[in-house]
Amino acid sequence: MDNTLIYELLVSRLKETKTKRQVIVVTHNPNIVVHGDAELVLSLKVRGGQSHIACEGGLQERQVREEICRVMEGGREAFESRYQRIMPPQGLEP
Repeated sequence: MDNTLIYELLVSRLKETKTKRQVIVVTHNPNIVVHGDAELVLSLKVRGGQSHIACEGGLQERQVREEICRVMEGGREAFESRYQRIMPPQGLEP
């Protein structure tokens, strides 16, 4: 799915649905996390054949933002352009 389709179909539906109920999404696409305004992010890593939590928290937490930037297509620049609508730019500084 391209980013436009993700936003038009998936993210808009997530935003609408999460006002009425809890939604749990498992994805490899950080754009869904950012555009969907995730309230809790769990980033997993595999060690020794088992999944472990690499970091967890909200988008406002630096460690979570750094992890998203690490895996997101376009990196920090893409994240910042999407995240500015939620938090002022000074909130992105490490």
